[in-house]
Amino acid sequence: MCQDLGSMKNFADYKQDAHTWITLSSGEYYPDILQDACELYKPVLVLFGQLMKSSESSIQFFLNIADVSDGWMRIQLARVFRKYVSPETPVEMLKKKTRAKEICEQFGQGFRPIHEVQKLVQFPMKHFVHCFGNIKIEVKKAMI
Repeated sequence: MCQDLGSMKNFADYKQDAHTWITLSSGEYYPDILQDACELYKPVLVLFGQLMKSSESSIQFFLNIADVSDGWMRIQLARVFRKYVSPETPVEMLKKKTRAKEICEQFGQGFRPIHEVQKLVQFPMKHFVHCFGNIKIEVKKAMI
């Protein structure tokens, strides 16, 4: 049954104990997570490098990423692409495989040239992973 709207709590009612509601998961300290991040994202970064090296332009690079069939891998590649090639492209757009050509038409002129990206990606893996402050490592308690 529906609750009477007058008896429902407001968001402000949770202010006193908001700290227990807002954070959904605990974070890990940097650089403690670096080794796990490198291991978790190594396949993503290796494939990113392979696709980058085989692309003659940044537009072709993005289209190659959009062709990756594994959804999780494609989204991770798109996130790395955004950091290196097109920070002005909205993340949500990059997730949609079907919009790849539209993204290239709208944002392709602003893509960093592929030869510049290739120079930037010559860093060791730890520096590569360190660039992504929004990467979160979720360690399952059962695995520890």
